[in-house]
Amino acid sequence: MPPKNRFSIQVPGRSNIGCDTADEVIDALNDLEDAKGVTVTDLQTGMKDLSREAIEELANAERL
Repeated sequence: MPPKNRFSIQVPGRSNIGCDTADEVIDALNDLEDAKGVTVTDLQTGMKDLSREAIEELANAERL
């Protein structure tokens, strides 16, 4: 079984995007800047609809 990603980005009308780090999520969100209805879920903790600020905090914590 392939390893599960930590984060899932849901984009309406497209396949979900899996990311392993918060930095990857930020990069993907930058690429999806014009997309509407994008949501991010942390599959490790179960937190849904993460804000960009929350993702940036997670990215900063990962860098320590």
